[in-house]
Amino acid sequence: MEVKDITKDGVKGGVWVYTSNGEKFWGKKCVVTVGAWTTKLVKMVSGIDLPIQPLETMVCYWKIKEGHEDKYAIGGDFPTFSSHGEPRIFGTPSMEFPGLIKVAVHGGYPCDPDKRPWGPGMALGSLKQWVEERLSSLVDSGEPVVTQLCMYSMTPDKNFVIDFLGREFGKDVVVGGGFSGHGFKMSPVVGRILADLVLIGEAKGVELKHFRIGRFEENPKGNFKDFLHH
Repeated sequence: MEVKDITKDGVKGGVWVYTSNGEKFWGKKCVVTVGAWTTKLVKMVSGIDLPIQPLETMVCYWKIKEGHEDKYAIGGDFPTFSSHGEPRIFGTPSMEFPGLIKVAVHGGYPCDPDKRPWGPGMALGSLKQWVEERLSSLVDSGEPVVTQLCMYSMTPDKNFVIDFLGREFGKDVVVGGGFSGHGFKMSPVVGRILADLVLIGEAKGVELKHFRIGRFEENPKGNFKDFLHH
């Protein structure tokens, strides 16, 4: 269901969540994890303008040449990798589709999550050239055999947003967003942090200053200097 509003209950406390089909739900706390819709929902609910830009991106899977499937399979010695050239390219061992390896461009085109272009996707020339030069002996570099369109939610400093929404909501609403194309692998620890924030009001032993909403008020680029330094 599409969430249309989140309000604080001034009488009994807690939070009301209203959805597009007319239903409403009450809870003591609320966690907002809505991906590419984070900016829209947070702005509507609180007026806070988060600089989280949705990008439409395309994931590509390439066919491993016959007889070489084991070399690229999960559990073997093939790594998850990132090539920091232009464009930036990443890949993972064969897992989702047996016999196929994921190699794709880390990036995409700005989009409105409610009015996505749904393709035609990204130009593959530089990606095909990269696969041809580095993997062609073991991978068919002609064309990817499977492509999937999805969305990133990018912050200016590529750091996540993990924080209390604040203002009238205090610590009753927690936001987790802006995962910038690399949040999935950290989802277990992010889930634990979000749970701790709503259950006990803090994430003990975790330094969350880099993920504060307020960092963008201090600097529109967020942790940009720290990001470059590290």
